[in-house]
Amino acid sequence: MGDPKCAKVLLEAAERDLSALRGMTDEEVFADEIAGFLAQQATEKLVKAWIALLGETYPITHDIAQLLEVC
Repeated sequence: MGDPKCAKVLLEAAERDLSALRGMTDEEVFADEIAGFLAQQATEKLVKAWIALLGETYPITHDIAQLLEVC
């Protein structure tokens, strides 16, 4: 059985990351690597939410490829 509560928490966290990205349009202020970091974090959280909804346990990792293997 999936874990919708966990998935909801992860989705909300991913939305905060995406919201921050939307506010980073001024390249004079925000470096590319900052935006890239937040994009990676949002993607990681979305994949972990998907895994939680599938009822699987996701590994504690930042490796998106490894997380996708669980899916």
